[in-house]
Amino acid sequence: MSTPRTDRAPRPSSSPRTGPGRRPTRGALLRRRLVALLLLAALVVGLVLLGQVVVRAVVPLLDRDAVAQEGKSAPPTPDAPGPPQDCTAASLELALAASATEYEPGRAVQLDVTVRQSGGRPCLVDGSDAGRQVLVYAGDELVWSSAHCGSTERLLLMSTGDEDPSRLVRWDRHRSVEGCAPDQPEVGPGTYTAVLSIAGVEGATSEPVTFTLLPPPEPTPDPEATTPPATDGATPADGATAPEEATAPTEG
Repeated sequence: MSTPRTDRAPRPSSSPRTGPGRRPTRGALLRRRLVALLLLAALVVGLVLLGQVVVRAVVPLLDRDAVAQEGKSAPPTPDAPGPPQDCTAASLELALAASATEYEPGRAVQLDVTVRQSGGRPCLVDGSDAGRQVLVYAGDELVWSSAHCGSTERLLLMSTGDEDPSRLVRWDRHRSVEGCAPDQPEVGPGTYTAVLSIAGVEGATSEPVTFTLLPPPEPTPDPEATTPPATDGATPADGATAPEEATAPTEG
């Protein structure tokens, strides 16, 4: 008759509250979740604070760059390439100057002409006497124009800063008419005004310049003409005596 074996090891308890394989309690799970949430919140707060620090450090640099950019003017837009166009009034600087303020009779009037290109791109201007015309007025009356007897067209391609090298215009004090008819009369003494303009370019006119043509000097009186004329009657010759007037006899 066999006897039961008694050398078996005792089985571990299957109770849920004892042994290595037990499940965590609800309280333990809640504590773990709370700790995880706290760690996540701390991480978010740390990232926010770090972002604020970075923003505070970068914004002043951006502000300085913006101020520096505001101080710089935008580069000019390059003009489109193409053939040169006619100069406008905005791209030309015109000036006129007389060689004197007063001119004696017979002396020609000399006018210094300045045409300067001040635009941003090359342009064309007519530099002939007909295109770059000098006009002389007596009040509102036009008495002379360089265009009346102007030469043929003289086109100048002028870049920024260029000046027309032909500067001197001479007026011989005679009137002029359209078509340059000869033998025009000479103007009289008085005050005259001259201006410079570019034909066909509206607004391209210089400031006026004024000068005076003096009258001829008055003739000097002849000293001999101031001698008083001789009186009526004969003048006694040298050494002769004038005859005595006869006297009437006295009564005796």
